Amino acid sequence: MRWITRRRVLEKCGKGSTMTGKSTLRRAGIALLAALSVSLTGVIGNTANAAGDPGPPLETPPSQLDAALHCDDGIDHATTNPVLFVPGTTAEGGENFAWNYVTALRERGVPACWVNYPYRGWRDMQISSEYIVHAIRTMHERSGRRVSTIGHSQGGLHPAWAARFWPDIAGMLDDAISLGTPFQGSLVATGYCQVLNAFPTGCQESFWQFTWHSNWSKALNRAPMPSGPSFTSIYTATDEFAAPGEDASALAGAAHLGLHDVCPGRVGEHLALVVDAVAFALATDALTHDGPADVNRIDKSVCGQAFMPLDWPGFAQALPDLLSLPIKAWLQSPPWTWVRAEPPLRDYARA
Repeated sequence: MRWITRRRVLEKCGKGSTMTGKSTLRRAGIALLAALSVSLTGVIGNTANAAGDPGPPLETPPSQLDAALHCDDGIDHATTNPVLFVPGTTAEGGENFAWNYVTALRERGVPACWVNYPYRGWRDMQISSEYIVHAIRTMHERSGRRVSTIGHSQGGLHPAWAARFWPDIAGMLDDAISLGTPFQGSLVATGYCQVLNAFPTGCQESFWQFTWHSNWSKALNRAPMPSGPSFTSIYTATDEFAAPGEDASALAGAAHLGLHDVCPGRVGEHLALVVDAVAFALATDALTHDGPADVNRIDKSVCGQAFMPLDWPGFAQALPDLLSLPIKAWLQSPPWTWVRAEPPLRDYARA
């Protein structure tokens, strides 16, 4: 707040004024009170907006949001920031992360939760994002700590969308880490929907939103991410789905790190990012330091490793489900999730 001195007010009134001294002081006092009133009103108003605006109301019933969130018991009164795992399209949270990241972080004492989308992520992502907003709020309340997120593919989009459009989320979110996430859209999704749109069925709702520079992507990128959370976007230049890997995964304000930035010449593919040793090293670096991941802190010995620490028995148990994902995905893609054009943006996401 910029204070106004009596001398400055008198100078503003003018040295050549014909007012009496008392009149001048009275006018100065009124000016001072008015200035203070305006300043305090602005400060109080801004503070109230920052603390009290929860953002758009959630349209999904709370019972559905609760049922989609699965947490360790350790989330309650956690001694370290918990991590929310957000799956890619077609996968549920446990299928995507239970046998790799969740197990590895549990062994390090990090409590974990995962969330499942409705219809395996085929729906309008504006619906799916409500599940992530609710999950972050619930985990923050239960743990008493800020929440970090790790998302694969579509799963990296939702924490950024939540932080962008729900003002309270930024204060609850610590690290938002993404693996192969198409923040700018994907040329592959564009071609996919163009082909399917030649048929009466059209393309899935979320895939329209994955298309290159879709309205959804433009809304997400229209303004910078809010201050507070640290964003780390991890990608492979040879990503066959979020393509082209480097351009598709760019997010303003995020640490934008390719596998080759740690290990020159290293390539990978979209699905394997969830088990890649270098991607895991970058993700855990972000979780264990202030700010986003930093390639200069990564031990180069990781370049000789293919896989992150895995629960191999758990992987073997999960393998039948993983192999059946394409079939499950198509069976759980009801006709009304197929549309001829991108779902319209909701009011809160429009410019």
